[in-house]
Amino acid sequence: MSFFNYENNNFYYEIIGNGPVLVLSHPYMSSSTHWHKSGWVDILSKDNTLVMFDYTGHGKSSCPKEIDKYYISYVSEILINILNENSISKFSIFGFSMGGRICYELIRNHEDRITSMIIGGMHSKPPYSHKKIISYKEENLSPIVKEKFDLNGLKLSNEAQDEWGGAEDIIKNYSNPCLMFAGLEDPYYNWIESTASKFNDCELFGIEGIGHIGAFWRMNRIKEKIIYFLKMQNLERVE
Repeated sequence: MSFFNYENNNFYYEIIGNGPVLVLSHPYMSSSTHWHKSGWVDILSKDNTLVMFDYTGHGKSSCPKEIDKYYISYVSEILINILNENSISKFSIFGFSMGGRICYELIRNHEDRITSMIIGGMHSKPPYSHKKIISYKEENLSPIVKEKFDLNGLKLSNEAQDEWGGAEDIIKNYSNPCLMFAGLEDPYYNWIESTASKFNDCELFGIEGIGHIGAFWRMNRIKEKIIYFLKMQNLERVE
């Protein structure tokens, strides 16, 4: 458990486990804590070195007042700097929802460092043309969210996501394996399916009877698929 100082702000991160590096990139209105609570850390840390970090305005990380510190591109560079600080050059990444946007954005400038990618519940289209289903409205926030999060940080993060330009034009630049998954009841599903078709090497797994965030928490429906995918990628690197 550590903090990384970047441009006078502190960003919380954890490194846990043994094996090839796997970055876990959390959803919006979440934090690295939710990777633990959902059970993903217990399962994935057995064969992987997990790197988790809290985005700007989330978890234990700083909540600056400037919106540019919340952009997807900025958060992606925070991650890269954390990896550099820990002498990590190559990594796989597993991102869900907003975390999926981090995955897509990394293709833009760091495609050569990503050995494999897992994206849950997110497409590559820009939010301004394809409406977000999870967004900031203070009157709709639960009491626990209001207690655990900096509300201005969540608001700025939401606004910054709205300005993300998508990644439709760069997916073709990524040639390593990708696994995508989503609930078949997820309102994003058709857009996710469209995104999967643009990758050079991608498998999409649809989960029956589940919506958007349920695909993250109902890990029993997808965990074996993800464990097998990572095992195959790790074996290929050894060979």
